[in-house]
Amino acid sequence: MTTPFRLFSLPYVPLKQVLDNLGPHGIILLSLCSRRSKNLAVSYRGPSKNVQLHLMYGDSFGSLANDLTGVWEAIDIKNLGSVRLGTLPSGKFRDVQYKMDGDCLVTLWEDKLTGLIEIGNYAREIFNQDIYQVSIGDEQAVGYRRLIEWTMDTQKSIERFYFGIKKTLDEDLDYILENLKCTGSLSLLARPSKNYRTAKPLFFNLNVIYICKSFWITQRDLLGMNCKIITMYNSKLTSEDFNVFLKHWMSGGCSKLKLLLVSVKELINFESVFDGVEFTERGRDVERIFVIVDVSARWPSSGQVKYPTIGRSLICNSKQRMRKNGKVCEYEHRTI
Repeated sequence: MTTPFRLFSLPYVPLKQVLDNLGPHGIILLSLCSRRSKNLAVSYRGPSKNVQLHLMYGDSFGSLANDLTGVWEAIDIKNLGSVRLGTLPSGKFRDVQYKMDGDCLVTLWEDKLTGLIEIGNYAREIFNQDIYQVSIGDEQAVGYRRLIEWTMDTQKSIERFYFGIKKTLDEDLDYILENLKCTGSLSLLARPSKNYRTAKPLFFNLNVIYICKSFWITQRDLLGMNCKIITMYNSKLTSEDFNVFLKHWMSGGCSKLKLLLVSVKELINFESVFDGVEFTERGRDVERIFVIVDVSARWPSSGQVKYPTIGRSLICNSKQRMRKNGKVCEYEHRTI
């Protein structure tokens, strides 16, 4: 027979030591035991609350994670069949069926997206902070506009946003671009129709922007990207577009830019790119090494996706130009 551990009888110092070792999973589980334990979880300050709350939504699940470690998962109750599980004991989740998957709490809902939003609200209250990242992935993640709408209504902005649904309706991409306020890193794997153009001009002020199918990005859109790292694939931008962008940068535009990486479908005419631009061509024996920050992101069902670059970038046989404020740009062309 086990003896109950009288947590609330502990003096402050040993009580805090216990809470410091619970981790995010333990803080959530403690908060669900009773009203008193929830109040303790909310008022606690310590390493178990050093988290970056991440909501992930896909076809088969919705999940709250700390970075990429699952803390609380929502799944459809229909997946359970006729089996009846135990229910949570108190609070707003009383009578919600649950099970444990290792340290991860799994709750069952008639609609998993509704469950994920309820979990998000609860996590913001318990951890005293906003959701740090929202990731939406796989082709069958229906109703995801509700998650975006909830995020913007509750906290006005999101630090990081990942959208992995490739076959995207034009109006859905318009909705994301017009309603989502992202402040740090934006990753779009969306593939709209071949003639898609944004309903309004794009303006981004971010650390990182990654667009996988960027054929719809125009010169106007590129000039509106004041980001540290811009990575785009499958682009239809032309040599003339890059010439305009280069002159825009040299005159002080896109002042945050550290790395521009664009994969284009057509050959680049370098005479057009450098038309009207003063530059110094560096020899093949001259090398410069740039250190690029780690801006990787992962999606659980497909492993790790890294963008745009990790580690050290070697630039050689490049062309160098300088802005009026003394900042130097290195340009290198690679044929893939």
